[in-house]
Amino acid sequence: MVHVLIKGTCVSRLQNEMFACGISGLPPEISCGGQTYSLEQVFKHDFFACTGRYVCTATGERSVLKMSRLQPFLGISLAWLGHFLRDREFRILSLLEENQYVPKQVRKFGRNGLLYKYIEGNTLDEKPKVGDSFFDDLALLVEQVHSKNICYMDLNKRGNIVVGRDQKPYLIDFQISLYFRRHWSGFIRKPLQREDFYHLLKHKRHFRSDLLTSEEKRCIRRVSPLIRVHRFISYPFRQSRRWLLAKLYDKHIIRAEFSSSRTPENDPMRFSRRGRPI
Repeated sequence: MVHVLIKGTCVSRLQNEMFACGISGLPPEISCGGQTYSLEQVFKHDFFACTGRYVCTATGERSVLKMSRLQPFLGISLAWLGHFLRDREFRILSLLEENQYVPKQVRKFGRNGLLYKYIEGNTLDEKPKVGDSFFDDLALLVEQVHSKNICYMDLNKRGNIVVGRDQKPYLIDFQISLYFRRHWSGFIRKPLQREDFYHLLKHKRHFRSDLLTSEEKRCIRRVSPLIRVHRFISYPFRQSRRWLLAKLYDKHIIRAEFSSSRTPENDPMRFSRRGRPI
């Protein structure tokens, strides 16, 4: 009996610690600026952050709340990491406040949260149709981000690119973006910025290969040493993460509904032999 209780306690603790905000996730209701907001949908809940859409009960205006890591892991407090990531993302978005194609009306919420205006549209994960000028507009947006000495760093994820109601591209989730204050940092910054365009062209190949130029096709085939190193490091991590998600799902420690249809990489059903919700 004692063994069963200890095992149950460990499983319950692991369930909580696998997610940034624990099993409970985002609060069903929040208050900010004298307004009350109700949770509509959770987009993504992983180890580092939980993101969901809220609606203002008075005005109907939609906002997004992103809570960075709050839970400890294996007894080690990681709230400080979530606080650091939140503050860094807030600073980067402040540098881009004049750009209309990134999150707007950004406010800090609580210790580790960011609240901003919801961008109406669909992410590339949802496989929307994109117009002929979409990727040219996205390239211009990335150039504007780069002009602020920022490397986006996460353009490989389709869920970070939104096709707005106006059919224009929007970028969200600047959590791992880098800002370089010094001009002499160009020898690091510029290669990283080139990789942003490499990932942009890969998306273009997937969605609008008919628009790829000969030069763009050559750029996609030229895999840089930086990308090769990244793949060498990230592949075992990615495979281990998928294996762990599948095992925890098979053992009924996590459930499929904790992942979002917008972020298939967080869906344990993709990697599980069971392949169905519990």
